[in-house]
Amino acid sequence: MIIGQDRLYCAGDKEWIETLQRVRHDIYHTPAYHLVPGFGSEGEAYVFVHQESDKLLLWPYLLTPVDGGDDFYDVASAYGYAGPISHSDPAFVQRAWLALCDHWRMQKVVSAFTRFHPILGNQQLIATLPDSQGPSPAAGLKFCGATISIDLTKTLEAQVKDYQKILRQEIRKSRELGFVTSEDSDWRHVDDFVRLYRGTMTRRKGRSEYLIDADWVAKFRGLLGPHTRLFVTKYEGVVAAALLAMQHGPFLHAHLTGIEAELVAYSPLKVLLDQVREWGTGQGLQFFHLGGGLGGREDSLFQFKRRFSPQSHEFHTGSWILNPAQYTNLEELHKRKYLEQGLDIGNPSYFPIYRCQPEEPDREACSEISAL
Repeated sequence: MIIGQDRLYCAGDKEWIETLQRVRHDIYHTPAYHLVPGFGSEGEAYVFVHQESDKLLLWPYLLTPVDGGDDFYDVASAYGYAGPISHSDPAFVQRAWLALCDHWRMQKVVSAFTRFHPILGNQQLIATLPDSQGPSPAAGLKFCGATISIDLTKTLEAQVKDYQKILRQEIRKSRELGFVTSEDSDWRHVDDFVRLYRGTMTRRKGRSEYLIDADWVAKFRGLLGPHTRLFVTKYEGVVAAALLAMQHGPFLHAHLTGIEAELVAYSPLKVLLDQVREWGTGQGLQFFHLGGGLGGREDSLFQFKRRFSPQSHEFHTGSWILNPAQYTNLEELHKRKYLEQGLDIGNPSYFPIYRCQPEEPDREACSEISAL
């Protein structure tokens, strides 16, 4: 008989960090990242660990109370790309999945949602698992589009060769005009970054919970420490574009960006990303992850990123109902509340439906708000 050991750690437990070191992971799996406020992420941060001998599965998540749910909860994913990490033995992962579902039921979880990591491809851990008691692991998966990254293991010349021709020309022209990028190691331009980011989000009609201020940046930096980077591109002494990035292991993520509206025509963001690419290569990193399109779509944002690299990664989400009867009850209560106000429930594909607000987009696909 195989005996597994299940453990649960909260964000303040050092064991979360210690256990992470035994499997390949990214910044999104750390306890510190799960404490970053805003962006629709709320709830208590936990990681579930299933272990059998030297095999491990870790699944970080946020546990949030459900309004009107009689002490019920649901599981959410921190904004970004997390999901499970594990030694990918299918038989082991199957046992870990069953243990995880039992654990969630003990926590009175009605439904669970996660975003997977496109580069790690960790949706593959459960994609081929057989159906069993409880929610089907594979049936909950949803393909939400692609994300783009630049391969930093190539030579600088080969990386630029992957650019679309007109992009190379635009970057060269902007550099000739005097646009220069540097890392703001002293974080002197936080106010400029916040101003540009908020302006960019306003132009894109971003939702209010995606807006930030200087205090948010201070908390972000305080939580993630040396994994955070701020880059700025200047033109004649003016900050034309700024990027808040995260560096962890082989990964460099373009997290949040902002552009000066009056200088958009000069392509400052293109120069910024180009020179940050050079910086990341010099640091010996492997991936400069630009993300995907809004809502996972191959829209203008996705096409902008595609101009930098042909390297793409599948992005998936997962959603599962642990308590069907309670889920149905919450859905009916939610619909009734809005019908009484003369409002439609909103997007029927939102998960879980009982958290959908009339104006909200599809949460399953809403993965990219970096405003590149």
